[in-house]
Amino acid sequence: PVAAAGEALATSLGPPGGGLVPLEDASQLTRTDLYGKYVEAVEAVAAAVRGKEEAEAELTAVVREVQAKAPRILEMRRQYEELVAAHDGLSTRLHAAMVEGEAAAAHAAALETKLAASDSEIGALRAENADLSRQLQLVLHEAQRRAAAETPRQRSG
Repeated sequence: PVAAAGEALATSLGPPGGGLVPLEDASQLTRTDLYGKYVEAVEAVAAAVRGKEEAEAELTAVVREVQAKAPRILEMRRQYEELVAAHDGLSTRLHAAMVEGEAAAAHAAALETKLAASDSEIGALRAENADLSRQLQLVLHEAQRRAAAETPRQRSG
């Protein structure tokens, strides 16, 4: 502080642009003026020291606050990273499920097409069966009619 006070005194004694007062100019000052300049310099140093102490106290408070919040911040970061990992896992599972769903939808569409073809084939087979059944009935009826027509002739002969 004494060196700082001397420096502050030299600055306060100096010209407006700063720097030291030449010795011949300082010798023109009275002791009262010199003492006044000294008091101003000491007060300036004291104010600078107080400012420095206040700044250090504020900085210390900020450091303590950050240190107090650090565990919570680290915990929040850990939770964030867990959530990101969980999100990535769910995103992967969702993508896989969507691919599987699309494959299942494609398979279902193929089965529906096959079912429609089978239904069409069943309809055609039923129609063919009915047609063949009618033809068989006609053939049987014709055969019975012929058999009935031949039977009286064979008896007579």
